[in-house]
Amino acid sequence: MLSAGWFHKSIRDYIVRGITLGTVGAGAANGFNGEYQGFTLLTSANAGTAVIQGWEFTYQQQFTFLPGLLKGLGVSANYTLIQTAGDFGGAIARRTDEVPGFIPRVGNVGLTWRHRAVSARLAVNHVGRHITNFTATGSGRNLYRFSRTITNVGLGYHFRPWLNLTLDVANLFNEPEASYRGIPDQMQSTNIPGTTITMGVNGRF
Repeated sequence: MLSAGWFHKSIRDYIVRGITLGTVGAGAANGFNGEYQGFTLLTSANAGTAVIQGWEFTYQQQFTFLPGLLKGLGVSANYTLIQTAGDFGGAIARRTDEVPGFIPRVGNVGLTWRHRAVSARLAVNHVGRHITNFTATGSGRNLYRFSRTITNVGLGYHFRPWLNLTLDVANLFNEPEASYRGIPDQMQSTNIPGTTITMGVNGRF
């Protein structure tokens, strides 16, 4: 199976963070017991519109025509490309790198194999670099997430018609999740989640 699809969406009243509300005044009645005079007040609000459009490609096949052990092999893949635009209620048009909540490039590849009681699977997920938080006060405070590719593998053994044993390894290469502010050299955070190994027994009674 091979398919391609195009989509187009319009969003109103997009949520924008970091909108300047004003500054803290002087005096005991400034709302902060007289403290923080001159500080800038920031808020979030529904502002402007956004447009999202892109393509989705999908491929899936079982290789039952191959000889021997290879006839149990299957593959699936999909890839999504997204373009975004928005104005956030202002006069400046914002593009893909400035509209949070959407990932411009996402791809998945999966391989499966089955022979009698044994099965195996490999799944690779790629998420491209994308913005997670837009700040109206300046692009230097925008929060971005680096691209990330995660590999998961699994094995299964159908021990009995009613009993199945599984072994799954998530994030095989311990791929970190890292974010930055404005430019890649300005690191915000790095999370190293580790590799997870799960063994399971599934039964039907």
